[in-house]
Amino acid sequence: MWVPLEPARAHLVISKSRFIASLYPVHSESEVRTVLAKIRTELPGASHHPYAYVLGGAIHQEHSSDDGEPGGTAGRPILQALKSREVEDAVLIVTRYFGGIKLGTAGLARAYREAALQVLEIASLGQKVRVTILSLGIPYSWYEYVEKQLPHFNAHLLTREFTTEVHLTLAIPHDTITSFLTFIETSTRGQAQATVLEENVERIVPVQK
Repeated sequence: MWVPLEPARAHLVISKSRFIASLYPVHSESEVRTVLAKIRTELPGASHHPYAYVLGGAIHQEHSSDDGEPGGTAGRPILQALKSREVEDAVLIVTRYFGGIKLGTAGLARAYREAALQVLEIASLGQKVRVTILSLGIPYSWYEYVEKQLPHFNAHLLTREFTTEVHLTLAIPHDTITSFLTFIETSTRGQAQATVLEENVERIVPVQK
């Protein structure tokens, strides 16, 4: 699953109606309400503020609202956009300023979905993965080489400290931890010391676009 790393906004004009899609990271229904209040304050005078949200975790929750638009023409397409892109822990609001031309129910549904997909396309997203947190002590002679190889194992650098040797704290996905440890052992000729700090930890890893 994917999660937004920060708020994002996209603008779309269809038949003179202006659609403003706003995506926010959220982790509870109270945060959803806070974001909705913020959007209504930032974008006053709009015709409608339909929205949808998906909350992940042990208790999965999802909800959508048409906010006065004809039933099923706004909230549901927005929710479908979130689910089709496998995005959770997010609320997506599509604010509409009516331009005087009626779009019809099918046209509205397409417009709201298109606006939702547009903001998801430009958003900064991260992926939820299970990782092992590893402490790695490396001699200076191997440090630069090892750090350059981290992307090959989808390993993410958390901290770096320089003392008598270089100490790295890394988050490494489960599917690459074994090959990474083998690489460290062979490439440094046993001169690097790896210590597992935590296992099976859920972290959000940024997506490289």
